Amino acid sequence: MEVVFDGGGVVEADNWRSQIMIGNRLFYVSKFFWALVRILSQYDQHQHETLIDLPEVAARLEQRIFVIAANLVDYNDKASKRLTYLETIVPHDRVKLRTSLFQLALPEKMEQKQPSRPQMIESSAEMLLRQSSSDEQNKINPARRNLPEVSSCGKQMKSCCDDRISFLHESILHHIMSFMPARDVVRTSVLSPRWRPLWTSAPCLDINIDHFNMDRVKFNEFAESLFLCRGIDTLDILRLHSFAISAANFWIDHAINRKAKSIEFTEYKIWEPFYLNPGIIKFHSSYLRSLKLTNVILVTCIFHRLNHACPSLENLQLADSTLELPEISSRSLKTLEIIDCSVVKHLLIRTHKLVSLRFEGSRCRCTSKSILLTPSAVTLCDLSNAESIELSASVRQVAFDGVSTGRSMFINLRSLSLGEWCLSNNLSPILCFLRHSPLLEKLNLKLKLDCEKDEQTIQTARGISFAAEHLEKVTIYCTEGDARVPVLVNILRINARSLDRIDVKTY
Repeated sequence: MEVVFDGGGVVEADNWRSQIMIGNRLFYVSKFFWALVRILSQYDQHQHETLIDLPEVAARLEQRIFVIAANLVDYNDKASKRLTYLETIVPHDRVKLRTSLFQLALPEKMEQKQPSRPQMIESSAEMLLRQSSSDEQNKINPARRNLPEVSSCGKQMKSCCDDRISFLHESILHHIMSFMPARDVVRTSVLSPRWRPLWTSAPCLDINIDHFNMDRVKFNEFAESLFLCRGIDTLDILRLHSFAISAANFWIDHAINRKAKSIEFTEYKIWEPFYLNPGIIKFHSSYLRSLKLTNVILVTCIFHRLNHACPSLENLQLADSTLELPEISSRSLKTLEIIDCSVVKHLLIRTHKLVSLRFEGSRCRCTSKSILLTPSAVTLCDLSNAESIELSASVRQVAFDGVSTGRSMFINLRSLSLGEWCLSNNLSPILCFLRHSPLLEKLNLKLKLDCEKDEQTIQTARGISFAAEHLEKVTIYCTEGDARVPVLVNILRINARSLDRIDVKTY
C-alpha cells in the first residue's frame, strides 16, 4: 500500500513544449554558449584551449531548463535568470595568474619510446618539476646550505639534522603523502633516492585546480601526466577538484579501474554541472565504498551501475547536482546525502541497509544558485533500518510505500528532521512519521523563511493523536511570529508524554 502526501510546488502544464519554436531554444543555447566562453576567458591564459565541448554544455543547460519548466513563461523566466547569472559572474575569489613561489611546473610531451621503469620514474618526476620557479629554488637551497652544525670536542663537524624520515617503512611514507596535494607529492622525488619512486605508487591523490591558480591548461597537463606515470599501481583514494575539463571523466574511470575505495569529485562551483559520461565511466567496482559528487549531472544508466555493479558502496553524497534518475536502490548503501540537488524525475529511495538519510535543500530558495532547483517528488520504501532521516528539502510530493495496519515503517528511527512540506494536508506527513517511528527520540522541524512562498497552514488540531513514548527533544526553526508554532507545540505536548523540552529558534 502506498500513501502519498502532496507538499505543494509547481504543477506542469500540458503541451507547451510541443508548441515552443526551435528557434527560441537555439537562441538561449547561443546566449549560454557565449556567456560560458566569457567565463573561461576570465580564467584562462590559453584561450585557444577550451578542454571541454562548450556547445554541448550550453545545450545541456538549455535542456535542463526545458525539462524542469512548468510552462512557456516559466521557461523564459528561468532561462533569462540563468543567463543573467552567467553574464554577471566575476572571478572575485581567483588569484590572478602569475609566477608563484610554489607553482608546479608541468610536463612537456612525452617521448614515444618507453624507457625502463626506473628511468621513466626519474624522467617523469623531472618533467613534472622542471619548470619550478627559480625563486623557489633560491628558497630551498640556502636552507640546505645553512643547516645548523655543531662541533664535538674538536671532531669533524656534523649536521644535527639526520634524515630519519627516509628510513621509515614505505606504508608510513605513503600515509604522510596522503595529507599532501598531488603536486607536493611529486616534489618529494627530489628529497633523496629513497623518495624518488614513491610518488608513482602513492595510494592517495588530491588533485585540485586551486593549486594551479585556476590555470586549466596546466592543470590538465599535470593530471594527464600524473595518471600516465602511475602505471598499474592501486589507487585507494582520489580527490579531484576540476573546472570545465572533459578529461575528468577518464581520470575518474582510471581511479575505478585501479580499485579505488573512495572517490570525491567536485566541479568548480561557478561552472555548469559536469556531465558524467556513461560511455567513459563504467562504475563497475567491488572495491568502491565511498563516493562524493558535487556539481555533476547523473543520468539513469550511470546510476543503474551504482545500484547494481558496486556491491561494496556504503557512503554516497550528492551535492549541488542534477539527478536524472528514477531510483536509488543500492543493497549495500548505509549513508545517503542529497544536498541542494535538482531531482528531475520522481525519485524512489529503496535501500534496506540505509542507516542515515539526509535530503536537504537550501534554507533560502530566492538566490541565483537556486534558479534551477525544483521541488522534488520522492517515494520512501523499505527504510526499516534507518536511524536518522532528514527531509528538509523542498518537495512537492512524498510517498510512503509499505504503509499497512500494525506495521511500523521506521522501527529503528531515532532522529528525524523535516521541512515545511511535512505540515501539508493538515500535518499528515509528520503524523505518518510519528505514528510509524516507535523509538523516535529527537525531532527537528525547519519551517519556511520569509522569502519563500506557499506556506503550509494547519487547518485544525482537533482529533490529532499519536504515540511518541520515547520522544525527548523537539526543536522548531521558524521566522519570528509564526502562528503555527503554538499549535504544533500544543499537539506535541499532548501526545508525547516523555517530551522534556521544546526549543523554538528563529532565523
